[in-house]
Amino acid sequence: MTVSETPSHQAPTLNQSKELKEDAALKSHGQDANMEEPKLKVETGDEWQRLSLISILYFTIRNFTNSAQVLIYTIPALAISFNIWDNLLSPEVLIGAGILFLSTSVSGVISFLMYKFRVHNQHVEIHHGVFQRRYTNLPLWRIQNVKIERPFYYRPFGYALVVLDTAGSGKEEAKIVAVPEDYAEALKKQVLYEKALHDEGDLDCLPNEDLSDEQSSPFPTPRTRAKAVDSSHSNEEVLNRRSVKDIVIHGITNNRVWIILGAAAPFYDDVFGLVSEWLADKGLQLNQLVGEQTVAWWQFGLYAFVILMMLMALVALLSVGGALFTFYGYTLSRTGDRYIRRSGLLNKLEVSMRASRIQMITAKQDWLDKILKRVNLYFEQNSTAGQQMQELMSPNKLIVPSVTEDEAFALSQEVMPGCDLRGQEYHPISKRFITFWLFAGWTLPLAIVFTIGAVSSHLDIMLGSLVVFSAVSLLLTLRWWRWGIAYDSKYVYIRRGRIGIDYQCFEPYKAQQVIVKQSVFMKRRKQATVKFVLASGAVTVPFLPEDYVNKLTDSVLFEVESTRRSWM
Repeated sequence: MTVSETPSHQAPTLNQSKELKEDAALKSHGQDANMEEPKLKVETGDEWQRLSLISILYFTIRNFTNSAQVLIYTIPALAISFNIWDNLLSPEVLIGAGILFLSTSVSGVISFLMYKFRVHNQHVEIHHGVFQRRYTNLPLWRIQNVKIERPFYYRPFGYALVVLDTAGSGKEEAKIVAVPEDYAEALKKQVLYEKALHDEGDLDCLPNEDLSDEQSSPFPTPRTRAKAVDSSHSNEEVLNRRSVKDIVIHGITNNRVWIILGAAAPFYDDVFGLVSEWLADKGLQLNQLVGEQTVAWWQFGLYAFVILMMLMALVALLSVGGALFTFYGYTLSRTGDRYIRRSGLLNKLEVSMRASRIQMITAKQDWLDKILKRVNLYFEQNSTAGQQMQELMSPNKLIVPSVTEDEAFALSQEVMPGCDLRGQEYHPISKRFITFWLFAGWTLPLAIVFTIGAVSSHLDIMLGSLVVFSAVSLLLTLRWWRWGIAYDSKYVYIRRGRIGIDYQCFEPYKAQQVIVKQSVFMKRRKQATVKFVLASGAVTVPFLPEDYVNKLTDSVLFEVESTRRSWM
């Protein structure tokens, strides 16, 4: 990509004219204005810019990934129709794979040719798309988050990918695919500068006085605000780092490999067949091993336990590898009013988020996290319904993986001063939550199953229904025991969970809606359900006393109405 470093021949904008006045004023005092000019200009002028040729690799990998995601849903259906394993190396499959590879490569070249962008007059403009041409025009001052990714195939060549998103959007608004790293950092710096100017108000509101007298003016000029932005970047403070040990613990306690194992279910028979053949070659016959006359029951149980442990170790190893791939070199830092997360083993990912836009703090502890005294901490901002994004890659969340309980408390205090998730006296929900779900949702179907077992004289069906009923009762009891809400006039706290515990905290003035629900039966018992709607999502607490709900909603709505603080 080539970036123009000379300004285009056009009429200067309002900001540019004021900066020219500042430069003239500085020169009149004998100062060298060129020392404060940026080394790399973000504006590309009137001309549209093409990407570097290395972007073809990005488009190709993206198209191949999209095709693979579609195949994940079609492979199980194909596996039911015929044996894929036996036909994996057939000419038809090889030809299909070759056509798929060739088509994705060609589509990558076409996507590269159809992509162009420019940064003109403080707007990012992008033309992209092959069959559906799209035009994106994004003002710099409306950009809320700037995410810089450095894929492993970009890093040797010094290129990066810049993702820009705006408020109220659950999807990425603009993506500049392949630009030099220096240009990506300069663009990010310019976005933060323009956002700072926009937040402080229009430049027309400044007093009409000599701009050269910056020291005597009580109002910050664009030059002094630019210096403030520069100093905030140079004074970046690291708040938290994750060691390899911490990442390994996170991979063990947060195992998501079961999703992959579920997708691979159609191939289990083929895999077991290959394992049996391999063991037979080694002189071990599984059918002889499990025969009742060959080994005792305790030997068979020991074999099964060893195999289960080996499988669990393999699954844990895969999960740890995924955690290292995502969180290696993790750092959470603060610069000015922004929090920045950087991590990644091969692909370096950088996500930034303004402190004022953090809607909610969520601290999650699964049962294994509780044993190891670890917490997964989330800082959440806006999200859009229907746009389910991966929590690790989402620009709307900052995750701090597997921190200690003390670190989680310190970080929550850093983001929301005075926040105390564990020290609150939570108001529990009513026990009618247990009876409602137990009798309304589970009693009737389990009673039918139990009756069928009794009529047909199947003791196992009867025992199974009783076991399920007992398990559901236990889980509902744990759910009721964990669920509660607290309010300390500054924050609203919510606690919930079954075996693990999740804590949530948000500031009342950021609530967009407060919904109170009451059924006929709840109204008779003077109970109600309250639902808080924030930009990050909705939070519901059911079966609370009606008086408590009314008092809480009045307090939250008063904060929303009386507080004029902006969190955009």
